[in-house]
Amino acid sequence: MLRSPLWNPSTLNRNFMKLSLPIILVAALAAPSFAQTQYTLNVDSAASAAQWNGSTSLGALKGNKNLNITGNIAVALDNAVAPFGGAQFNGGSSGTNPTEIYAYVDNPLPFFPPLAKIWIRDLDLELHSDHFAVASNGTWATDTWMYVVGGEVEVEALGSTTITPLAGTLTDPSPVSGTFSESGGNVDLHSPIDTTISDVMAGLTYDFTIVGDIYASAPAQPGGMDLAVTTLLAGASATFSVTNSNANDMTFVGYSLTGAGSTPIPSIGVTLDIDRPTLLFSGNSNGTGSVSWNTTVPPYPGLTVYFQACSAGVTSNVVTATVM
Repeated sequence: MLRSPLWNPSTLNRNFMKLSLPIILVAALAAPSFAQTQYTLNVDSAASAAQWNGSTSLGALKGNKNLNITGNIAVALDNAVAPFGGAQFNGGSSGTNPTEIYAYVDNPLPFFPPLAKIWIRDLDLELHSDHFAVASNGTWATDTWMYVVGGEVEVEALGSTTITPLAGTLTDPSPVSGTFSESGGNVDLHSPIDTTISDVMAGLTYDFTIVGDIYASAPAQPGGMDLAVTTLLAGASATFSVTNSNANDMTFVGYSLTGAGSTPIPSIGVTLDIDRPTLLFSGNSNGTGSVSWNTTVPPYPGLTVYFQACSAGVTSNVVTATVM
């Protein structure tokens, strides 16, 4: 249990003050030690086209291979605007349109049903990477991997049907290169995607790959209070960083396990954008409005948490992260 002597129980929202934590979260070892600006970039689904391909122990997968990427990409940038200096992909929530992908293995005997059928449904993917450099022209190259937050795969083959949840699957790192740019008041991302899900189900070995391009953007942040949370790895240690808070003033970080909401904290004149928040950290910012905390991630892989910081009269962005 964490206890903050700086937290005044008589003045702040009671729900926001509970300090018993089912998790205590932290930064990946490869994360930079300085504060970054956290962005949630919305995917331009119409522009973000991809194709799936696959193979099985019974033969190649066939079907309508065209799809589009949907959702958002979370990234921490070293600088809020160009030149960005460096970046780290640290989550988000991306899926596919259509939400159900159907594939099959042809039967070599005409007019006979397929040897195998596969359905992949409701994928919910997070994009992750270690910290990487972004050149002055916005180009970058790094290894990225996907953490599967949700979805399932159904396989019908060899006389049986198996449905398996995909949550908790971690794909192998893949080298990619792309660009960050700033124009028209937006920060824009172009990132290739190349992710493979492999497994053995119903006696069938399969590899399923999605290859394409993601285009995503968000309004550029000219300043304001910012919360940055590094990649959450169970058992690792880490950093929560707040910048542009009130100088030399008390700053708080809360978390929610239930998602977005609207929670007034009248005593400091703010309304948080997370549901039933609980206090995680509190402390005085320095003369530039910066403060940070370190802690350790317990073994709760797959748990999604929503974080927000606040001080008198100001709130930060909401950071959504899943323990890996």
